[in-house]
Amino acid sequence: MGKTEGLDTRKLFAPEVTQRMAQAILDAGSNEVFFLGSFDETGLLDRIEVIARGTANAVPVFLERAEEGFQVLIHNHPGGDLTPSPADLSIASEAGARRLGFFIINNEATRVNRVVEPFPEKEEIPVEAKEIDGVLGGDGLFGKVLPGFEERAGQLRMAHSVNRAINDGDVAVLEAGTGIGKSFAYLVPAILWAVKNRGRVVISTATIPLGEQLAHRDLPTLQRILGVDFKFALIQGRGNYACRRKAEQVSSEPEIFADDEEREGWIADILDRLAEAKTGTRQEMPGEVPEEIWNDFQSTSDQSLKARCPHYRECFYYEARRKAFGAHIVIVNHHLFFADLNLRKGRGDYESDLVIPGYQKVIFDEAHHLEDVASKHLGSEVSRRGMLQVLGRLLTPRKKRGRQGGRLPWLESQLAKHHKGEVHELLGMKVIPRVHLVRKEVEQALQRLEVRLEDSRHLIEESGRDGSLMARLGEKKGFMPMTVVTPPLLDARDSLDGLKGLLQECLDLLEDDPFEPEVEYQAAIAELRSAKRSVVEQIGAIDFVKDASGAIQPWVELSSRPQKHLMLRAAPLKVDELLAEHLYRPLSTVIQTSATLRVGESWSFLADRLGWEQVERERLRQEEFDSPFDWPRQVLLGLPEDVPEPDRSGYDKKIHEIVLDSVRGARGRTFVLFTSHRSLKKCAETIRPALQAQGMPLLVQGEAPRTELLRQFVDSGRAVLLGNQSYWEGIDVPGAALSCVVIPRLPFKIPNHPLEQGRAEELESRGKSPFAHLALPRAVLGLRQGFGRLIRTIDDRGVVVIADTRIIKRPYGKRFLSSLPDCRRVQAEWDDVKSSIEGFFAIDDVEEMLP
Repeated sequence: MGKTEGLDTRKLFAPEVTQRMAQAILDAGSNEVFFLGSFDETGLLDRIEVIARGTANAVPVFLERAEEGFQVLIHNHPGGDLTPSPADLSIASEAGARRLGFFIINNEATRVNRVVEPFPEKEEIPVEAKEIDGVLGGDGLFGKVLPGFEERAGQLRMAHSVNRAINDGDVAVLEAGTGIGKSFAYLVPAILWAVKNRGRVVISTATIPLGEQLAHRDLPTLQRILGVDFKFALIQGRGNYACRRKAEQVSSEPEIFADDEEREGWIADILDRLAEAKTGTRQEMPGEVPEEIWNDFQSTSDQSLKARCPHYRECFYYEARRKAFGAHIVIVNHHLFFADLNLRKGRGDYESDLVIPGYQKVIFDEAHHLEDVASKHLGSEVSRRGMLQVLGRLLTPRKKRGRQGGRLPWLESQLAKHHKGEVHELLGMKVIPRVHLVRKEVEQALQRLEVRLEDSRHLIEESGRDGSLMARLGEKKGFMPMTVVTPPLLDARDSLDGLKGLLQECLDLLEDDPFEPEVEYQAAIAELRSAKRSVVEQIGAIDFVKDASGAIQPWVELSSRPQKHLMLRAAPLKVDELLAEHLYRPLSTVIQTSATLRVGESWSFLADRLGWEQVERERLRQEEFDSPFDWPRQVLLGLPEDVPEPDRSGYDKKIHEIVLDSVRGARGRTFVLFTSHRSLKKCAETIRPALQAQGMPLLVQGEAPRTELLRQFVDSGRAVLLGNQSYWEGIDVPGAALSCVVIPRLPFKIPNHPLEQGRAEELESRGKSPFAHLALPRAVLGLRQGFGRLIRTIDDRGVVVIADTRIIKRPYGKRFLSSLPDCRRVQAEWDDVKSSIEGFFAIDDVEEMLP
């Protein structure tokens, strides 16, 4: 291949820019330098900024530093040949996906190879209402392609609302009743806008399964129907992807990573699966891979060699990112979104690509979860498991065949291979022994913390019945004093800080003593950086918890069953201001949708919790779209009056009777939704013999993965499934397979959780009732979600039994009932309710007999 000389830059670059680049390259020893640049109105490069410097052959590339306003990424080839290398082409591809041009210059900046031309700036092109009608209207594409499609008025109205929000830059809060078809209602306008504007819309879902449903079912359907060329990508957190380089390390030196037969088996299975994996995600692996084993395979940012990695082109994570960079629709889950937002709020940068590609428009599905997810990601946690897991990743606590396992022993073997005596000696003689010592010191500090907590138990308001302890930290009466936990935490922190210093010393030595091949040197550097960062993160978490005050609530949890558990955590009491400042204001469009955003007819609960009240009035829109279902025909709601209130004598016995009677009436095909695992297990033990006698399979949460339990439930056609919190929503079982839902107890959250107590006090400080403004509305939304499991299509019929008499005997029960669909209701003693249920299902029997 011939030498590429490039174009003369005199008419392309401003003279002062040419001089500045040449001088920057000279100052860097004529090695590689990366610049970001932008152009004036005539297309002349008139602004540049140095972003990285490197060696003659490589340079660290941080594309995420491409701030708003930059249009091109530039770097020099010291040898003068401007032909792009394979690494250059990979970087150029990523730059292009971020709408950045990519240039290669010589050292004097007098010649340039414009590998990727800059992207022209464009104004947004709105999607017109008739385009939405042309897809979802009665005479639209859906009707022409999908047999039996009928226009849904609610879906079409919602699609127009989403379209207006995207066009106008609104914050839209849209409650979509069950059966609306909200996924298509927001996907269609999002796709049409993204294609028109060569832009991107992020769709954030509450769970990975919901995201997979969009990616594997809904979006492929739209690709077939719409007739427009659009791309989409589902991305997960980086830790969900396997790293091919790390897998290669494990494969080549298994004795370092496998310290028992069980671990050997997992490693062999994972390596076999990776050989044929398509996406390399944890979900593709065989079974539920334990965290401590997956750590040896997972991709991490600080261990990544990026374009220098020999597996870069086929890297699972970077392949997912490359698809995402070029995608019009990017699907993430709420946890990944807020991990990304947490980085962006610190940088003030919403255009660059961080955890997920840069965005300006986002749609949240199942938005009622946002407070809890945001609170978790804006807080911090210190735990026995977390600290020992970090140390165990560096150095396993057990030896096998006389060899120590972990990342540091692997690094030690690499340094020995390359005769790096000084750093090898420091690692082997000081760092690795220090990790042993730090583990011992941390365990001792945590043991002292446990003793101090037990000795101070009398100071807190209440303890768990099983000997567990959960309390807020602080100096108020009834709190666990921060002075109890601080001394052992500081001891652990000091021990970790000493290890951090040794790791930094190793890193400094290695950075001053490079070796060949370059990829192995960079891998060694990455390991040390990763080790140091993991320790620094633990130190930061300790500082966050011990210094928490005011709007940040710290607390401690201690238990010994089912296994030893010690955790200290701190989280914000409210996220409304954080969302207003870091989500609503900087983004051009934010849409939040769910089937459950209102309590009765009121938006006020989530308006307060999620900060809608802080959005400019002219920019905020709140709309509801009613379900198309015929509730009086499709649903019977049973409200038995003769059930003791929860926790009263005879309550459990009556609940078990109601469950068995309901199951018999529905011939199985029943979900029973509990609010506590203890009640669930007690019910399972009681009703199992009776169900076995009737040939009805009993499926219990925890006895198999959720997907497997749901598969068995549908396949059986007469099964009974007992589920706890995660089964109240996000489950879609259309048809007769699910014909009855029993709810023994209203889904109030446990009020004694420290974060809930802190939130209650915060409300009281504003003159609001914690029950009326937090506990009750949250329970109402939870009940609406549980109720919504039953009817998924216009042909479904079924029964919901709510066996908690507080819904009819307490004044607040009206808030629950007014929030449920207007279906047929039977409120009577259980025998009469049971007869109504039997009559309801008898209609199905008659219809099956008719010709």
